[in-house]
Order: sequence, then structure tokens, then C-alpha cells
Amino acid sequence: MTSFEAAGLWIGLNALLLIYMSYRVGKERNKHGVNLGDGGNPEVLKAIRTHANYTEYAPAALLGLFALASVGAHILTIHLLGAVFFFARVAHLLGLGMGVWGQGRMIGTLMTMLTLLATAALLFFYAIF
Repeated sequence: MTSFEAAGLWIGLNALLLIYMSYRVGKERNKHGVNLGDGGNPEVLKAIRTHANYTEYAPAALLGLFALASVGAHILTIHLLGAVFFFARVAHLLGLGMGVWGQGRMIGTLMTMLTLLATAALLFFYAIF
């Protein structure tokens, strides 16, 4: 497996996670009879915000994986960052979106930020050295 293939693996898994989050929004809207927006329903709002929060951070993280692969980052670096980001977003979903893991939102947010910080630092390193 190459670094590009590793990045492709994590990008693909995240695409599936995005589809699942989109499905959850539709399911909650249908369940509560909401056609557009959240209809003032907290469950619909949580599904929307979990999905939206993912779409706010995923592009930078996943583009970062691709950029690291393109500058020759080691495959283990790609896998580590990809796995941590994926776990972070699942944790956030379980905490905020589904309410089944009380600490999930905080842990997911922290791990997302650390992943982005590590990716940025590595990209700076590869750009300078």
C-alpha cells in the first residue's frame, strides 16, 4: 500500500461516515415531520449540527492527508492521522449526535483539533525541509 492508497482508504471511510450522517438528518426530519431546517426539534437540530460540524472540519483534514501523501509522508503517518480523525468524528457523533457517549463530543473535538494541528505541522515541516 502506498501513502496515496492509505489516504484514499481514510477518505473513503470518511465519505461513508458522511453518508451515514446525512441519512441520520433525513431520518430525524422524517420522524418528526420536518421538511426544512430543524422545525424547533432538538433531535433534528442535533443531527443537523453533527452533520454540519463534520462537513466543517473534514475537508481540511482529508485534504491534509492527500497533501501529506503528495509530499511523501510515510504511510504510517497517513494511517495514524486518518485513524485518529475518523475515530474523533465517530466519537463526536456518538457524543453530540446520538447522545450515547457523554464524553464523546469533547474527546472528538479535541482529537479533531489535534489531528488538524499535527497535519498542519507536518505540512509546514515538509514545505520547509
